[in-house]
Amino acid sequence: MTDRGNKSLAIAILSAILICSGCRSTSRSSNEPSATPDSTTDASATKGSGGAGGDLADAMDKLEKAIEKPATPFHVSFEKVDSDGFSYHCEADVSPQGIFGKQTDVSPTTHIGSDVFPASTRVRELKGAPPGSPDWSMVRTGIVLTFMNGHIGDAQAGVRYASDESAGGYDARRYNFDLTGISSDAKSAMTMGNTFLPGGRQVKDYNVKGSAWIAKNDGRMVKFNFDSIMLFSNGESSTTHYEGVVSKK
Repeated sequence: MTDRGNKSLAIAILSAILICSGCRSTSRSSNEPSATPDSTTDASATKGSGGAGGDLADAMDKLEKAIEKPATPFHVSFEKVDSDGFSYHCEADVSPQGIFGKQTDVSPTTHIGSDVFPASTRVRELKGAPPGSPDWSMVRTGIVLTFMNGHIGDAQAGVRYASDESAGGYDARRYNFDLTGISSDAKSAMTMGNTFLPGGRQVKDYNVKGSAWIAKNDGRMVKFNFDSIMLFSNGESSTTHYEGVVSKK
């Protein structure tokens, strides 16, 4: 969506999400398989610390806290791609000394009313230091809002344990998720936004689909790969793809 007029859609959806208090559904039908491994004692499989069935939002929160106060250095690689052509890529080193790296932002040719904005690519150096400084806060906030704010927690109702794997040098548990055919508070919130858009583009369906890798030792997200998808009643769709990998240094 590139038209500024579509801001009303975002406002309506945000209002609906707030009404639903976080949109984190826990309801499942009795015949659905558990997302928790048969036998687990580590943080990645414990409710409240990486999830009974992989608590996606909690794991992402733990990654955010690790970026804010890293105990040891690590590298992050993030990517966000919108179906309208906008994309963002970040490579950064995170340590107790700060956040240093590079971000590349790509914009397609954009039409807003009668104005035309040409395609562009911008490369920015990230120099977030010292920790707690305005420069650090700007870099940290930019990373969190751009790459870690994809509402992965909306997919909690569709989480399924997949396997034990290694990701970025971390022992982790992989969880797959898909809201296809599953009722959830997140879906209800998105379609509820239609009540705020009489005559506008209506959300017909909403899905968050992909995989997440949660570290066994501390329950933080160390890898994610998922799509946030909205289907509209007029046949159009909007998809945002998120990827992230945390690697030990």
